[in-house]
Amino acid sequence: MKFGQVYNKIMHAIARMVFPKAKTVFEIPFDNEPAVFVCNHSGIRGPVLMTLDFHVRHKTWTLSYAMDRKKAVNYAFHDILVGDSRRFKGFYRFLSKVISIALPELLKYEPVIPVYHDSNLISTFKQSIKALNDGESLVIFAESSERYTEYINRLQVGFIDFARLYYRRSGKRINFYPVYVEKKNAVISVGKPIAYDPEISMDEQRQRIALYLCDNIDRLARQLPPHTPMPFLSQKWYDAYGERFEHDTAGYWQMIDQGD
Repeated sequence: MKFGQVYNKIMHAIARMVFPKAKTVFEIPFDNEPAVFVCNHSGIRGPVLMTLDFHVRHKTWTLSYAMDRKKAVNYAFHDILVGDSRRFKGFYRFLSKVISIALPELLKYEPVIPVYHDSNLISTFKQSIKALNDGESLVIFAESSERYTEYINRLQVGFIDFARLYYRRSGKRINFYPVYVEKKNAVISVGKPIAYDPEISMDEQRQRIALYLCDNIDRLARQLPPHTPMPFLSQKWYDAYGERFEHDTAGYWQMIDQGD
């Protein structure tokens, strides 16, 4: 067994000690047809619990920055550590380099599909179609930096374009399921899906599907026993970057891609 595989198993074991085993609750029975599950991020809670406990066979869309050792440094500094402090900038930069070594090695052995913020996005779509054709579903964390409710941010809508390409290739109308993950109640709540409709214009389709998913992720959250919401981005992020980037997610990724 390779070192990376051993490392992956160790990290899974550590995560299991920190996160309780979550049960998956579907509002309606899942028909086992490959689908897209759109989930709240909740810091690292969403990705960790969906990796450990969501047992629908799937691949997860993952930022390409997190999988590239060079780009992961800047990604970790700004997005994970929110390292904007002048006083501790050197320390944050050091931690970012450590993360840039550890994170790509971990993701190398996970069932993920890299997501790009440029023309390489077509590679994401092609790998996604292959996964669906192989009987695998997709898990997507699509929140933007724009706040919507205390439980979910507005979604970036670009991922919805994938449904049109999939329909053209397969003739199938992909289902998008809203998913809310919560650590305290140890639950993965999966709501009723919304399907891509080729009869509707793409502009209308993006807004229709994104709004449905946002509203239903929020609804699923409010149906659970009382718990403290864990936002996608911390208040510290908004204090550091919000004025510039809360309503400009694309600009934020461009800043990370280009460096300081």
